[in-house]
Amino acid sequence: MSSELSLVTELAIILGAAGLFTIISKALKQPLILGYIIAGFLVGPHLGLFPQFSPESVHQWSEIGIIFLLFSLGLEFSFKKLLQVGSSALIMAGCIFAGMFAVG
Repeated sequence: MSSELSLVTELAIILGAAGLFTIISKALKQPLILGYIIAGFLVGPHLGLFPQFSPESVHQWSEIGIIFLLFSLGLEFSFKKLLQVGSSALIMAGCIFAGMFAVG
């Protein structure tokens, strides 16, 4: 199998699993990220359900997935919400930072 066809096949399997578990997690009223984690676990090389995935390609697809996850979180970020919880979040972050600094 050529590398381009292998890439497309891997992408189709990954997106199919993610779509299936998105539907399942919505039906069970669970967070979508839980469905994505389960789909990644099932498609990954540890269970051996899809032996055509090499560990290198799984690593590459996982990095791409993290990029998309951070991008989607950035799209949902709201400065209005940050201003509403700003003072308490700032105090909490300062306490956590001071605690970690003291432990370190």
